[in-house]
Amino acid sequence: MIRYFYTIALGLLLTACGKTEGGPGGGSHPLQQEALATAYTVRLPGRNPEEQAILLTQTVYPATREDNAVGAIILVPQDEKIAFTAMNRITHMPVNAPLLYLTRDNKISEQTLREMKRLRPDGVLQDKRTDVYAVNVPKDQVNKIREVLGYRVRTFYEEDPVKLASVLDMWQAAMKADHPDEVIISAVDHPDGVKHGIGPMGWNAHMGKGFAWVYQDSIPQATRDILKRRYGDHGSFMYLTGGPDVISNKVAQELGQYGLVRRIDGPNVFATNTVNAGYKDFGRNWGWWWDWEPRSFGWGIAQAGHNYIIGNPDDMLSMIPAAVLGHMGKHGPILLVKPDSVPKATADYLKMVKPFKTGPQETILNFAWIIGDTTSVSLATQQNLDRLLSPFDIPADTSAYLTEAPTLQEKKD
Repeated sequence: MIRYFYTIALGLLLTACGKTEGGPGGGSHPLQQEALATAYTVRLPGRNPEEQAILLTQTVYPATREDNAVGAIILVPQDEKIAFTAMNRITHMPVNAPLLYLTRDNKISEQTLREMKRLRPDGVLQDKRTDVYAVNVPKDQVNKIREVLGYRVRTFYEEDPVKLASVLDMWQAAMKADHPDEVIISAVDHPDGVKHGIGPMGWNAHMGKGFAWVYQDSIPQATRDILKRRYGDHGSFMYLTGGPDVISNKVAQELGQYGLVRRIDGPNVFATNTVNAGYKDFGRNWGWWWDWEPRSFGWGIAQAGHNYIIGNPDDMLSMIPAAVLGHMGKHGPILLVKPDSVPKATADYLKMVKPFKTGPQETILNFAWIIGDTTSVSLATQQNLDRLLSPFDIPADTSAYLTEAPTLQEKKD
C-alpha cells in the first residue's frame, strides 16, 4: 500500500514538473516564452538603448583574443544626432569601435562599466593607443573611466552635431592622412533626417567614408569647410539621404559647386533605406586614363545570399549602435519596418532578393538581425520577415503578413 502511494505521488510530481505554459512550443523557463530566433532571423531584444548597445557588443566581440577584441569604444550620451555623427565617423578601421551609451542622466551605469571592462580594447595604434572615444561625456565620468578601468581616453566636446562632424572629419584625416572623397550628407533639421540616413550610415560603419550635415534649405559653414578639404579637379562625391522634401533641390544645386551630387531617396524612410540597400555608384575617383583610383559606393545588393539589420525607425537610439553588425558582424545593410507590419517598400525589396530553392545543402540563404524587443518589432513582424527571407514560396495572398497582425477580437470575428 505504501509502495502504491509513493508510485502515485511520484507520478503526480513528474506530471507537475513536466507541465508547460503558454502556446505551442512554450516552456516553463522565461526565455522559452520569447521567440528570439526563427529559421532566418535572430532578435537582439534590448529593452532600452543602453541595453541594446551592450547586447550588440556582446554579440559581435567575444573579446577573448586580440583578433576578436575591439580597437576602442565609443561612449556617447543618449542624443540621437550626436550618436549618429559619432557612428558615421569613428567606428570603422583603424579604430574598430562599437558604441555604448551613458544613462539618461549622463552617467556610466554599472552594466555599461562592466561591459567596457569585458571588452578590453586593444587601443588605436595610430592614435596613441586610445581605448575610449568619449563624445560630450561629462568630465567626472571621463575621470571615472581613467581611474576605475585605467583606459586611455580621447574626448570630443561639441554640442552642435554639424560642427562635431567637422571636428571628427579633421581627426580622421589626421589618422589616415586622407579625406575620403565620398561624403554622405543628411539633414540635421528635418524630423526624419536621421531615419533617412540610417542605412547610408550603416555603409559608413562598414567602409569609413565621409559624413556631413546640411539644413533642409541651406548649407552650414562647417559643412562647406568639410567639402572644401576635398575640393580639387574632381571635387567630392556627395550622397544626399532623402528626397527634396528632406534636403531641398536648392541645397543639392548649391552643393554641386563642390563636386558630384547624387540622391539616395524614396518616398518614405522605408523606401529610402531599401534604395540604399540596392544602390551602387561605381566609377573613376581621380587619376589618369592609365592609372586611376576608382570609387565604389554602396551595397548594390539585388540578389540572394545576404544579411540585413532590421528595426523600427521610431527607435533610432537602438538602431544606431546596430550598425556595428555591418562593420564586424554579418555584413549587410539596414532596413526598417513598422512595429506591427512590414511596409510595402521593405517587403518588395526582400521579395526581389528572395533565395531560390535548390538542394537543401546548396540553397543560398538570406539572414536578418532583428533589433529591439517585441514592443519595438512585434513577434508577428519577425515571423513575417522570416517568411520573406526564406527560400520557400510566398503564398499567393501575402496580405496576411504584410499588414498589421490581427487583434484577438478580429481573430474571433
